Amino acid sequence: METLLLERDKFEEMIRFVIDAMRKGVPEKEVWATLEVMSSKELQRDIESAKGELLKGEVKRFKNIDDASAWLHSS
Repeated sequence: METLLLERDKFEEMIRFVIDAMRKGVPEKEVWATLEVMSSKELQRDIESAKGELLKGEVKRFKNIDDASAWLHSS
C-alpha cells in the first residue's frame, strides 16, 4: 500500500476535476489516469520537460503514423 500526501489546494483541484469529469461523462480510465498525473510531481515535471523539448524543436510531432513513417524514410 502506498500513502499519498497532498496539499489541500491540490486535493480540492482534484475533487473539482472528478466532479466536472463525471458531469461530462469522461471515461473512468481517463479520470484515473488524470488523477495519477495530478498527484505526481515527477510526472508533471516529465510533462513540462517534454513540452520544453517540443518548443525547442528537439522532438518532432506527427499527426498520424503515415506522416511519421514518411519522415523516417525521407532521410
